[in-house]
Amino acid sequence: MNPIIPMNTVFARRDLLKAGGALLIGVTIGGAARAQETEGVAVVLGPDQPDPKSLDTWIAIHADNTATIFIGFVELGQGCSTALLQLAAEELDLDMSQVRSIRLESHTMPNQGATVASASIARGGPRIRSAAAEARQALLKMASQKLNVPVGRLTVSKGVVSVSGDQARSVTYGELVGGKPFHLPYTGKAPLKSFREYRVVGTRIPRRDIPDKAAGTYVHMQHVRIAGMLHGRVVRPQGQGAYGNGAKVLSVDENSIADIHGARVIRKRDFVGVVAANEWDAVRAARQLKVTWDQPAALPGTARHAPTDARLPNHR
Repeated sequence: MNPIIPMNTVFARRDLLKAGGALLIGVTIGGAARAQETEGVAVVLGPDQPDPKSLDTWIAIHADNTATIFIGFVELGQGCSTALLQLAAEELDLDMSQVRSIRLESHTMPNQGATVASASIARGGPRIRSAAAEARQALLKMASQKLNVPVGRLTVSKGVVSVSGDQARSVTYGELVGGKPFHLPYTGKAPLKSFREYRVVGTRIPRRDIPDKAAGTYVHMQHVRIAGMLHGRVVRPQGQGAYGNGAKVLSVDENSIADIHGARVIRKRDFVGVVAANEWDAVRAARQLKVTWDQPAALPGTARHAPTDARLPNHR
């Protein structure tokens, strides 16, 4: 039976460590934030996705002196559509009323991996912050040329770049680029603000997604209905690393789903899917469609278990 320890018992620190039998040591690893900027996970880009190394993939500046921030994560109630805009507004020296995002579209937004496990802030935050800082640096260089003063003499407030000591000489972000692309690479090397300079991050900002959800007017994907809409399913190669390991489609046997009325195959290069008017028919077609993949062996030590031919048929 464990002894009862009086509430007023005082332990010396050394005695407490001896009794606990454990010592925790914290180590700071330099460059952790920089590692996050490269996503920290393997992301396979599709052929139609925007280039993450282009600044225009992340930010657009409009003629009305506002900015659209392209976010590669889905707003699922975690608040990333507000928090990531705070990071961007901070680095761009814009007000929250001057920044917005659009709902995720896979062919126009940067691929930042899955929206899971707080990834939208942990992985998305450093990228958005760094891209905004790089855009601000580019805008200051443009303003320097337009106002004919060194960058060091410029100040920015709410997207208005002014000459220090002569506020009458100014130009807005919108006037500098106004709807035109930057045509600049995203390098991730722009200097970031010190947290001591923060004016937006850390403040209480109303969530962008809450009003529509509270009013019941938020349009979830399940609510979308359009004329002639079909149900679809993606047909994937077996194995979690199949896409990352470069699986290629060698052949698709469309006759394998001929018995499912109205089901048809959708293929674009190495993407394969099926659609049907009825959802269960789409599910059955995805399981039944025969696809032959050129899928290289990825795990060590499996050579004696795998077929000699790496071209594996996938029966769904």
